[in-house]
Amino acid sequence: MNIILGPPGTGKTTKLLGLVELYLSRGVAPDKIGYFSFTRKAAQEAVLRAMVRFGMSEKELPYFRTLHSLAYQTLGVGRNGIMTHKNYQEVADWLKLPGFAEVASFQDGPFVDFGFGDRFLEIINMARITQQPLRVVYNGSTVAQKTDWSRIDYVDRGLKHYKKKNVLYDYTDLIEMFIDRRLAPKLEVLFIDEAQDLSALQWEMVGHLVENAKEVYVAGDDDQAIYRWAGADVNKFINLEGKVEVLGQSYRIPSSHHDISQRIIKKIANRRPKVFLPRSEDGVVAWHRHSEEVDLSEGKWLLMARTKKGANQIEEEVRQRGYLYSYESGRSLKTDVIRAVSQWEKLRRGEVVSAEDVRNIYRHMVIDVDVSRGHKTLPNVEDHKMLDIGTLTLEHGLLHQKPWDQTFAKISEDDRRYLKSCLRHGSFEDSTRITISTIHGAKGTESDNVMLLTDSVRKNQGLWKKQSYEEEDEHRVFYVGLTRSKHSLHLIHPMMSKGFSIS
Repeated sequence: MNIILGPPGTGKTTKLLGLVELYLSRGVAPDKIGYFSFTRKAAQEAVLRAMVRFGMSEKELPYFRTLHSLAYQTLGVGRNGIMTHKNYQEVADWLKLPGFAEVASFQDGPFVDFGFGDRFLEIINMARITQQPLRVVYNGSTVAQKTDWSRIDYVDRGLKHYKKKNVLYDYTDLIEMFIDRRLAPKLEVLFIDEAQDLSALQWEMVGHLVENAKEVYVAGDDDQAIYRWAGADVNKFINLEGKVEVLGQSYRIPSSHHDISQRIIKKIANRRPKVFLPRSEDGVVAWHRHSEEVDLSEGKWLLMARTKKGANQIEEEVRQRGYLYSYESGRSLKTDVIRAVSQWEKLRRGEVVSAEDVRNIYRHMVIDVDVSRGHKTLPNVEDHKMLDIGTLTLEHGLLHQKPWDQTFAKISEDDRRYLKSCLRHGSFEDSTRITISTIHGAKGTESDNVMLLTDSVRKNQGLWKKQSYEEEDEHRVFYVGLTRSKHSLHLIHPMMSKGFSIS
């Protein structure tokens, strides 16, 4: 077995794809190469880069996917066989439970199938992916202090009965079935990426894949193992035996950032030691009493917090300061709204815009107030044709030339105030320049400039008594946060009485 350790910014995916190219050049068929990543995001990045690099279609790379996707594909269950939120709600109604409150799905983490926020479901799934008795996991949770064991057991048995009766599966079921039926494909070469984040159940699945592969590469970085609270078994990765290669040059981290992050990560006793070089640039490290002191007016920025609450606070502040941003894979304003306002003001200045942009403008106006009925779609006008405000008034139903804030009635009052603030700050054109995220959400990303809140998590928070907030886990989380920047790193003193100590 070959073990590849990829510290932050050292080009782990590039290294792995280089090895894929090597095996292809030796005549190995693409469908005899398995490349499996922990998250959907990483798997999609790998397959897209491989398609471009090797000139292949996605169908020619059938084994470039997540482990959950491999089980789903191999078993051929189909979408109608997978548990949905509606099915979980039926279970709740049947068991006379309060229900499972739907929240943002954690689809890029260990609970690929779990996105319903219910702590009973999380405990049940944790027991399965860590391969521990349900009672043991229950005893280690804070739920044990509030709910009788019989209630958890009741939900577990009811959920199993419902799935069996309706022939439905969740994604953990699929991995278990994949293992039980020994469905691992025969491969010439196997790549396992992000291995530090695999659960015990996924490691068992990987074991079956390894048995059926002639050559094996396992890649990851235990220093970035930040999902142990969600069932990841980082010790399995740390204790793997094989030929080890450390990627020795970071193309991201400046030397001053490297010095700080190394002081943090070396506080962890149980880790794979690894030496790698930062970039020659010294970089900038600055401390601030409050995030408002950080100048966000220019450049690419990644703004991070340890918790969702902290990220929400950053979002509120950035919005008040009048900057566009992206957060949780969405943008602070819809692209079509930004485009409509921008192009409308161009028209009012006497410039021309395309018919496609006029149609978008009209969609945000009110018929018979801003634009005449029957003209909203600009019939018989091709998208690329350029139009000015005079032509629109004479030929295409435009009724006035008022400023945008008096025109677009379909934009909410809150968004209207926010737009005005953005326009005052001149930050109206680029909604991707600033990204807001939790540290967990930013794993695998980078930016020229990073702002990091150093507020940590109180140890009595969360679902788990011991697993979630151990000191080593916090070191790993902030190590990830400290290694996202390519140039400047802005650290914010904790707003709580105690934060994470960066020294």
